[in-house]
Amino acid sequence: MYRVFVLGDIPPAERNSALYLRIQQWSPFAETGRHAVWRDETAQVWIWDEAKRREASEAFGANVSRIFPETVLRERLENRDALRIVSCTEGLDAQVWKNGVLAGSRWWAELPHPDGWKRFLLAHDLNPTTLPPVFEEIPWLDSPWGRTSESGSILSPRHERLWLLIAAAVFAFLVIWDGVTIWRWRHAGNLMAERIAALTQEVEPLIEARTEATKYKDAADRLISLFSYPTQLQLMADVAEKFPGKDVLLAEWRYNQGNLTFTLEGEKSDPRYYVEAYQKLPGFKDVSAEPGRKPNQLEVKMTVGSEK
Repeated sequence: MYRVFVLGDIPPAERNSALYLRIQQWSPFAETGRHAVWRDETAQVWIWDEAKRREASEAFGANVSRIFPETVLRERLENRDALRIVSCTEGLDAQVWKNGVLAGSRWWAELPHPDGWKRFLLAHDLNPTTLPPVFEEIPWLDSPWGRTSESGSILSPRHERLWLLIAAAVFAFLVIWDGVTIWRWRHAGNLMAERIAALTQEVEPLIEARTEATKYKDAADRLISLFSYPTQLQLMADVAEKFPGKDVLLAEWRYNQGNLTFTLEGEKSDPRYYVEAYQKLPGFKDVSAEPGRKPNQLEVKMTVGSEK
C-alpha cells in the first residue's frame, strides 16, 4: 500500500515522530512494515503486512535485513508531472508524478479494468477519459533513491524510553570512568541506578499521555473536518435549483470533502450557463463544465467551501 503525507505544519525535528503516528493510524495490519522517502515536507510511504512478509522469507529460507519497495529501485521522475505505467517483476505499477513527488501509486497484476483505471485517475484529480499509457521498462538502479526514514527512527515514540535508558547508561559510564576506587565505582553505580528508576517512572506516564493525546486530537480533527462542509442533501438542493427546466436530469453524483462532480442529462446543456449560475452561489468556486460521455450529457465540477 502507498500513500503521501504532507507534514509542513509540523516542526522538522518532530516530523518523524508525527509520521510514525500517522502510519499507525492508517495501517490495517497488526504488524506493519514500512519504508518512507522524504522530499522536503512530504513523506512518500509504502507499507506492508510484516507478519506475512516474514513468513514468506522463512518459507524460502531468506535472511532479509532491509526491505525496499521495487519502485525506489527504478528511476524516478525529477521536477515534472507525468502519468506512467511501469512493468514490475510481477505485475504493473501505475504512477502519478507531480513535481518530482510520487503522488499516487497503484499495483495491478495485469492491465486494469477500465472502471478500476477510471477510479485511479479520479482519485488523483486526473481526466477519467485518459487512456492507460504504454508500459515502460525501467532499468534497475544500483541503489534506492530518496532520503529515507527508517521504521526504527530514533524519534519514534516507542523508542523514547530506550534512548532515555541509553543516555543514563552513558552518563553512568562516564562517572565510573572517572572513578579511582572500587568504592567510588559502586557508589556511583548505585546512585545512577536509583536515578534511572526514578526518572523512568516519572517520564513513562508523560510519554503515554502524549501519545494518547495525539491520537485523540487527530481523531477529533478528522471529525471536525467531516462536519465543516454542507450536507449532500443541501448541495443537491442548491444544484437542482439552477436547473433551467424539468427536462434536465441529474444522471451522476460524486462528492468527497469539498470536491463535487455531477453529470446532467438533457437537451439544454450550454456549459456557460451552468458555470455562470453555480459560480454565483455562495460556497461554490472553481466551477467548470465539459461534455459528458453521451451527446446529451454535461459534466460539471466545482469546489465546495467549508462552513465557518
